[in-house]
Amino acid sequence: MSGTLLPFAFVKAGRHRMVKLVDPERLDWRYGFFGLGLPDERPIESFLPFEQWCAQEPAPVGFGGLGAIFHVSRCGSTLLAQNLKATERAVVLSEPPFLRILRGRIHDTVTPEQALRAVALALSQWLGWAEAQGKRLIVKFNSQVHVVRAELMSALDGARFLFLHREPAPVLESITRGPPPYLERESGRGRFPVPSELAQVDEDPMLLAAASRYCAALDAFAETHGPQCPHVAYRDLAARFGEICGHFGVGPIEPGAWRADRNAKSFDPDRRESYRPVAEERLAAFAAEHREVLEVAEQRYRSYLRAVGG
Repeated sequence: MSGTLLPFAFVKAGRHRMVKLVDPERLDWRYGFFGLGLPDERPIESFLPFEQWCAQEPAPVGFGGLGAIFHVSRCGSTLLAQNLKATERAVVLSEPPFLRILRGRIHDTVTPEQALRAVALALSQWLGWAEAQGKRLIVKFNSQVHVVRAELMSALDGARFLFLHREPAPVLESITRGPPPYLERESGRGRFPVPSELAQVDEDPMLLAAASRYCAALDAFAETHGPQCPHVAYRDLAARFGEICGHFGVGPIEPGAWRADRNAKSFDPDRRESYRPVAEERLAAFAAEHREVLEVAEQRYRSYLRAVGG
């Protein structure tokens, strides 16, 4: 055990709000998602009352050493996180569970402001640990965090941000083929107001929710771009990997450092398999079957690209 315990998740047990603490030295960092790296034995080292944990002062490091990735779904964000991790110059937290407080607010017992402060405090502690290892800290948000992007960017003053985007057909086809659990639940789908253009469309509610979230993310970042938050298209990830590394302070890198076969979402951390694009015939069939939804999403994507000069 390293002696350093860092926040993993915020939970509620009965009337009590607690913070789960982990030893970062015991995590398995090979996985594409941070939450999969817990050790089998004694995964959570300690629990601390939420109020007691929040009373701590942030680590005195500021956020100049932090990089943060916003994105739409299914756009290569996890593969990017794995490639950044492979530089060995960054500690990468890919969708850490403590970010869930921004959405669930520990079952509605904390205010949005308290949730933001808790996330900023958690990231400051992880950043302090990363800098003690001589590394940068990079956090990959989940694809729902666009709703608080402005608040997060303000709370993490000095950090460097990135937004990843992709055309809608492969995004929505992928979600339809393998939907995330929360979109399969009616309560989860209700988080995403349906745009007026889709209000009268007779479609699968899950697909409508996915399209609504996609459009909302594009709308949010159409007005959030610049040197602090460049935008990168999925198709340009490999070509712009060196630029991304430089932006996050983990460059320069060697030519050919990007690898498409790094483990992304597999539950087997040793698996190596390059991404295989969906066949054009399958995408065409999906687009024909869901024409009205795709037309709205594609119009939003074109509007977004015009707004950011893409």
